[in-house]
Amino acid sequence: MRSNERTGTSVLERSFRLLRAFEVDGGGLGLTELAERAQLPKATTYRLAAQLVSLGVLDKTRGGYRLGLELFKLGSAVASQRKLREAALPFLEDLYEATHETVHLGVLDGSEVLYLEKIVGRRMSPVTTHLGIRNPLYCTGLGKAILAHSSPELVKSVIRDGLVARTPHTITVPNVLKDELLSIVESGIAFDREEHSLGVNCVAAPVLDGEGRARAAISITGPVSRFRPESGAAAVRTASLTLRRSLRAFSWPL
Repeated sequence: MRSNERTGTSVLERSFRLLRAFEVDGGGLGLTELAERAQLPKATTYRLAAQLVSLGVLDKTRGGYRLGLELFKLGSAVASQRKLREAALPFLEDLYEATHETVHLGVLDGSEVLYLEKIVGRRMSPVTTHLGIRNPLYCTGLGKAILAHSSPELVKSVIRDGLVARTPHTITVPNVLKDELLSIVESGIAFDREEHSLGVNCVAAPVLDGEGRARAAISITGPVSRFRPESGAAAVRTASLTLRRSLRAFSWPL
């Protein structure tokens, strides 16, 4: 019985590794790339992917595999995140109408920021995020806004895991990051000036709970060629404060 339980757990873990392989860009993956991202043998990947296709969790395409509709349905059924997205959507739409740049809603997920919502228009933009993607806390606007209002233990953990340079502008010195987090607490605003992706600027504000911890964050993101993050600071701060009051009116959904 224990052997079967261990085998079952192993299958679940490997299946989840396959699903996590799509997080990078959310697009389709061929068998070879899927196996490499999941760090599994190709034969194992093929067998597990076939089972996930039969369940509707993955779709089989001409070029390989992509996430299936059943997975979207399950994700949409998470009540707490659905409530937060519904509460935040009017404020995100207002931000988009005011700036016509990409607007995001993110929440803390372990030591990363999980993107719950994204509003983007028809203007050309180098912003490559998508719903469900996770990014580091220390080099994104959403992430730093959340990290600045998180526990000291989480800050230590993020630093201990390593501040990997995503671009030449990424903060990789722990004391420099700590100083910036203190500045974010004082101003209520976090900036990402090409720290995560070259050519992309971002301004974000935390959505705090009653204890002053960031449960979520809102951001405006755009290309450096036309978007100056300082220009969106007041708007994103106002949106986060208004959303916070709205959430407190009927208690936090998270």
